[in-house]
Amino acid sequence: MKKNRIRRSDYNRVLITETTPFETPIIFSNDGLYDQIATLDSADHVQSTVIKSLVLHAGISKPPNSTIPYTYKIKKDSKSFRRLALLHPASQWKTRVFYEKYEQLIIHYCSISPASIRAPKTVASSFYSKSSWENINKYKTGSIALDGLDKYVKHAPSFFSYRGYDRLYKFFNSRDYLALEKKFSFLKTLDVTKCFDSIYTHCLSWAVKDKPFTKSHVNVSSTFAQEFDGVIRHGNHNETNGIPIGPEVSRIFAEILFQEIDRRVIQELVDLKFGQHYEFRRYVDDVFIFARDESIANRIHDKYADVLIDFNLHTNTAKSTCIGRPFSSSKARLVYDAGQQANSFFEKFLEQTGTGVLSPKGIHNKWKLTKSYIDSVKALCHSNESTYDEIASFLISVITERVKRLVNHDDSSSTIQDGEYVDAFIVLLDVLFFLYSVAPSVGASYKLSTSLILAARFSKKHLPAGYPTVHQKIFDLTCSLLHDQCGMKHAGDIEGFVHLESFNIALATRELGDNHLLPPEIIDELFVSAGKLTYFTIVASLFYVRDSNVYQELRTKLLDAAMGKLSDLSDVLMNSEKAHLLLDLLSCPYVPDKQKTAWIKSLFRTLQFAQPSKADLQKFLTGINTSHAQVDWNDIDLLNSLEKKELKQAY
Repeated sequence: MKKNRIRRSDYNRVLITETTPFETPIIFSNDGLYDQIATLDSADHVQSTVIKSLVLHAGISKPPNSTIPYTYKIKKDSKSFRRLALLHPASQWKTRVFYEKYEQLIIHYCSISPASIRAPKTVASSFYSKSSWENINKYKTGSIALDGLDKYVKHAPSFFSYRGYDRLYKFFNSRDYLALEKKFSFLKTLDVTKCFDSIYTHCLSWAVKDKPFTKSHVNVSSTFAQEFDGVIRHGNHNETNGIPIGPEVSRIFAEILFQEIDRRVIQELVDLKFGQHYEFRRYVDDVFIFARDESIANRIHDKYADVLIDFNLHTNTAKSTCIGRPFSSSKARLVYDAGQQANSFFEKFLEQTGTGVLSPKGIHNKWKLTKSYIDSVKALCHSNESTYDEIASFLISVITERVKRLVNHDDSSSTIQDGEYVDAFIVLLDVLFFLYSVAPSVGASYKLSTSLILAARFSKKHLPAGYPTVHQKIFDLTCSLLHDQCGMKHAGDIEGFVHLESFNIALATRELGDNHLLPPEIIDELFVSAGKLTYFTIVASLFYVRDSNVYQELRTKLLDAAMGKLSDLSDVLMNSEKAHLLLDLLSCPYVPDKQKTAWIKSLFRTLQFAQPSKADLQKFLTGINTSHAQVDWNDIDLLNSLEKKELKQAY
């Protein structure tokens, strides 16, 4: 692990870590917006006006009192969907202002409960990056203009440092979990029904009142809850029922509520002592109750459910389970066995030749090796009565870590055997694509994309004779995956569905260059004509088709859809989708300058600003090509984007 230092006083990094969902196209981030705000003082007149009005809501006579998030749905698993929200840039800026004012109170209100295993504890001044990423920095492209403390700001996973665990599975593997099993005989789980959708924003003030701290800081504490409530509602069309799902700021809002719920439960169980008769641990809205006997576990569960009702929240009793020792779920056993099985598979054709370095061994029969491993995974699922959904993402992650070690070749060391590396990549790619095809997910798409890009770049650099085979293999497997997806009944009738798990793989294969372009009919059927074209679909498709002649028809369709959405900018200060689309397409090299000029004039009319001069417009059009808001059309390195995704992780 490597420690990277960052500037604590840089509040603009809230825009990078706290305000956008984790599950987005690989090419999306707020890095460009962060840069544009940092250089606002030196921006030209038009550029400055665009950012100040759309993001800061500055210079506007009557800024709207709330905004409408861009909501989209992704696949949660093979049967259900998850709805996420991308806040309007102005609401994101409001969040950044709130963090600067109240960072210490946020930390205070997240320190109340002894049960929380993921809560902010300080403002982050450093973060750790995985050594496996450090080792593959040599495969990164794109320019890095920053140094010193600013070098890592865009990679920092969060504004705060957290106590506890960033992923739930780490708790189950921890000393704490083992100690709880030694001490208590029973484990009961509690699940909150549709937590974020059910939170009533005004109840934050119920959570933070009646405390000594609040009374002694009455001037700030009374406004803290009101302002945080206001910030969340500002980004959610002034809704009081439900908070946006996706941004980290929503999780912090929920954490403050649950800290108080934990406290009340412990306080009201007067005859039972926390730490002696029982303990519980809570990860966001998942509660794990440990008790000496089952009747105590049931009492804690019922008391927790009762306190939840005070906050308009409810438990899902059907999902609650109670087990005696040993505390091991079928999922945990499945993952453990799958990990052992994967290790045996790797040992057959990979060997460790240094710290964090793997080298291939000769493979006698590639297909036989691939098939036997896939058969063993099938048998494991069958014997555990589980589906691929429960294991595929974990295995894709495990294989991606091996790919990172396989490409960690010392450039100065001996020559590479093309054939052995090519064979190893083919086996690993076949297995990866099988696992992904049977259980695609957005999280797994980031891992698979990482493997594809590393395999492509490593082979191009080190395997002069073998790289065409590796590139062709990636292309064929991707075509096959996406072609099969075309044949399925999709979520076209699901409002706001974005095919992220397919988009990300397609975007990763753009790495292969113009000789390996996906057939236009696949892009059209899967992405462009599959449903209503929305912000993510438009920018991700445009990024893929670029200015390639073979996609001319598709490009026209996409630009027509964008022009349709942006034909009326009267609500651009409120509408998150329009604001993001406008910010991205103004810097897009595939949009004609004439169209960009029309949008700028329309925006200035809407804002009732004097029209910019011809010279101002020309200066803007020249300068905008070297900057970007969310999508970096010119200098993006997808490997960098994927590393940041891995650091951030979803919840």
